[in-house]
Amino acid sequence: MKLAPSIVVVSDGAAGNEVQALAVAAQLSQAAPRVWRVRARWPWSLLAPQWAPVLRPQQWQPALLEPWPDLAVGAGRVGAAALLTFKQASAGHTRTVQILDPRIAPARFDLLIAPAHDQLLGSNVIAIEGSLNAIDAAWLARERLAHVPLRRLAGPRTVVLVGGRHRSVGLGDASFAYLAAVLANWRKRDGGSVLLLGSRRTPLAWQKRLRAQLPDVELRWFGPQDGENPYRGALAWGDRFIVSADSVNMQSEALATARPVYSWCDGVPSGKLGRFHRALVESGRLRPLGATAATWDYPPLRELARIAPQLRARLDL
Repeated sequence: MKLAPSIVVVSDGAAGNEVQALAVAAQLSQAAPRVWRVRARWPWSLLAPQWAPVLRPQQWQPALLEPWPDLAVGAGRVGAAALLTFKQASAGHTRTVQILDPRIAPARFDLLIAPAHDQLLGSNVIAIEGSLNAIDAAWLARERLAHVPLRRLAGPRTVVLVGGRHRSVGLGDASFAYLAAVLANWRKRDGGSVLLLGSRRTPLAWQKRLRAQLPDVELRWFGPQDGENPYRGALAWGDRFIVSADSVNMQSEALATARPVYSWCDGVPSGKLGRFHRALVESGRLRPLGATAATWDYPPLRELARIAPQLRARLDL
């Protein structure tokens, strides 16, 4: 019987990166991961990993320390740079799993998991639609039990998830007015309740605008000043979702629930996000926000369950 490999999750503290790395770590080892929230010392923080040599363990804050793990999982630019440190410091003992485009050669990692819209190529690259998360039927059931008060909100519960500015996504004055009009129309037609949630990327100007244009929502959260974050409960109890088109993570998590999900933006996103949206619309999962609410069925977007056997097989776990 194989012993569970020791495992480290490297994080820059960004929730969207860390949640993906933790979800992958749970699939690779029964051992609880160490979570190392790090940042590179200046000037390496500006250069790594694309334009810097592999950083020494002491060039991280906090410093990376032995014992070196059997596996290290990271996400994003900071995660990629730290994984290279583990690989070099451990003389190759630590196997590395990078999530998201590291902006360097994929071959420098043992495995690289990247969204299909990034169009990365390599024998060690595993392409996914959207982002990774641990959401499945069991997760949703647990979160419903953990957030029972949300059950008392009138159905259908419309969850509005708002990210932030992105150069590939238009969200102007007309978008906010349209969102308010759509929600008013939906509520006039079938009642229900609205749960409005922002993220740490949501600009203060957007928060003020949403508070002014949507004054009668049943639940509103933009940060700790609004109480405990209800995000997981909103995913579990939501009957339908409206998600700003800038956030691949929030759209992927909403689509993992198998509930109707609408994308909110001006027109069609461009670039990589445009490819992501087109793939989801063509698959029948995602729809643009419209004046009339609809219900449709689709296979939930649960990419972690799909790729987990590949990860374990390639790492011989």
